[in-house]
Amino acid sequence: MKAIDFMRELDGPDFETPGTVDCFKYGDEEREVKTVVTCLTATPDVLKEAVRLGADLIITHEPTFYSHIDEKQDSKIVAMKIAAVEAAGIPICRFHDHMHFGRDDMISLGFLDTVGWKGTFDGNVIFVLDEPTTPLEIAKDIERKCGLKHCRIIGKRDGAVTKIGLFLGHRGGECWGKFKNFEDVEVAIGGEWCEWADGEPVRDAAQFGIQATAIIAGHAGSERDGMKYLAKVINERFAERGIVAEYVDCGELYTYTD
Repeated sequence: MKAIDFMRELDGPDFETPGTVDCFKYGDEEREVKTVVTCLTATPDVLKEAVRLGADLIITHEPTFYSHIDEKQDSKIVAMKIAAVEAAGIPICRFHDHMHFGRDDMISLGFLDTVGWKGTFDGNVIFVLDEPTTPLEIAKDIERKCGLKHCRIIGKRDGAVTKIGLFLGHRGGECWGKFKNFEDVEVAIGGEWCEWADGEPVRDAAQFGIQATAIIAGHAGSERDGMKYLAKVINERFAERGIVAEYVDCGELYTYTD
């Protein structure tokens, strides 16, 4: 199957709809596909591993060239990245908007698949736990199951909560703003937020006595399980047709002092 036909079948007819960032960013979209690598972002190490695995297609969630639309700026690091991509010689396709804004948010589905919480998901943002727990225990569970070194917590650490908002990746700002009445969400799980615009209202709410918490897991830390889940979906749907997928982890962006 050609790479472009594979993406059309994977995503459906909307894959090539104008107005999204989802498209081929590099390489021959007519290339025959047998081995697919999924990743959060195509770092130099991810590119090397994709070559080692004999990948015919890389599906990345985030930009390859440091711009949301993959505009190649005139800089030394961009030139080095272009050279690395060309040396790997593997088509790279961005799969972002349709993962988030399809019938169900696939990034959130992947996160929930990893943490394994029992409850009800609305398919987009809201997850309601069957049994109440504390924000601190939720943060510890994320660290343990998602393999994260540290989550940051804003606001309440204790109290019984069930209503969780999944604002994974870079989904603070306007998304979190919908829930600043602190009725629909008691705990918001985010990737990276602006502290003064998104974090301070949560801290103030907690100091006013409202059950409000934000757990910041990092952009990669909160979203990469979605791309692991995508590899699982591909294997379930295409393995019988000779196409297999493997997730390659880019790791967290940060290292820590401990």
